[in-house]
Amino acid sequence: MEDMNDFKPPFCPNPGCAEHWHGNSDPYEAYQSWGSFTTRAFGEVSRFRCKACGRTFSVQTFQVNYWLKRVHDYDDLAERLSSCSSIRAIGRALKVAGKSVQNRIGRAARQVLAFESRLSSSRKPAEDLASDGFESFCVSQFYPNNIHLLVGSASQFVYECDHATLRRKGRMTVAQRGRRAKLDLLFRPDPRAVEKSFCRVAGACLSVLSDGGRPSLTLWTDEKLDYPRGIARSACASALREQGRLVHRTVSSRKARTLANPLFPANYLDREIRKDLHEHVRETVCFGRDVNAQMERMTLYLFYHNYRKRHRTRGDGRSHAEVAGLDSDEMRKEMGTLWRERAWYSRTVLTESGQETWMRLRRTPLRKIAEYRQLHIAA
Repeated sequence: MEDMNDFKPPFCPNPGCAEHWHGNSDPYEAYQSWGSFTTRAFGEVSRFRCKACGRTFSVQTFQVNYWLKRVHDYDDLAERLSSCSSIRAIGRALKVAGKSVQNRIGRAARQVLAFESRLSSSRKPAEDLASDGFESFCVSQFYPNNIHLLVGSASQFVYECDHATLRRKGRMTVAQRGRRAKLDLLFRPDPRAVEKSFCRVAGACLSVLSDGGRPSLTLWTDEKLDYPRGIARSACASALREQGRLVHRTVSSRKARTLANPLFPANYLDREIRKDLHEHVRETVCFGRDVNAQMERMTLYLFYHNYRKRHRTRGDGRSHAEVAGLDSDEMRKEMGTLWRERAWYSRTVLTESGQETWMRLRRTPLRKIAEYRQLHIAA
């Protein structure tokens, strides 16, 4: 943390204040010192008051660890989560409650979403894309889900991720069908959930095209009929397809999962997630209980995959992000402040899926109590 005498607030933390929109080229000066307070975790913390709106705030308001009484290493947390450790196992190792671990994961996920938003302007991808739905479940196996991933064909960099809750399908016993009928009365997923989810994923193709300045790209999927319907539903993706800038090609999901398969990037991610995220391991007793928390964990895992993990174990040491064409110097610069400077929803440009993850807007099956969202999340 900066010394209390050296710290200068970059802007007013009140999104409703005109002084909230300052940048580096327009220093914020409409504030005054407002004393200080002392904490066990951070020592003496200086306070300020905005002259425009009267809101008071402190140095901690602009730190990732605002409102916390104990500090943890977020890189270590991401590595533990991505090494098949469950939330309770991480909690035991760090000697904190599981809820505290998930709170830190939620904070880290929001930091990552803002980090990726800032870096998107430095992307120079020169690859085609593959997309597929990673199948898992949350709350109960009667509520499976598809977590759609948009993956670079050469880099295996994940450009977008979205979630769709499904209704259980396939062979069931008479008792299981009766159980599903009773659950349908309490919560029945949207029958077009896959189509709507893929619509959001397909729309991300526009940003990949504009980032790379490419004339066109090819999007590979399997033969599921929801995918072309999802592209048609997306105004951006359908317009690109009509212009010939987005070519949608399909391949059978039964084709051998080799390097020659155009869906290899999605199949590769499927394997990695199965072995790295404990809640998605086959037949595990550890599974997601909350859709929003599940997507926060997935967001943090994909950050680790994209930026921390080597593209190939025996390769040149580059990350998936570097292979995808992201500027290394820009990444290092952003990494320097990633776990220090607080990300702000009001000052971050997000995709629709990113907004749902940040604001915890997805509905969890069978949840009777409304989703709890802390007010500072929306600041």
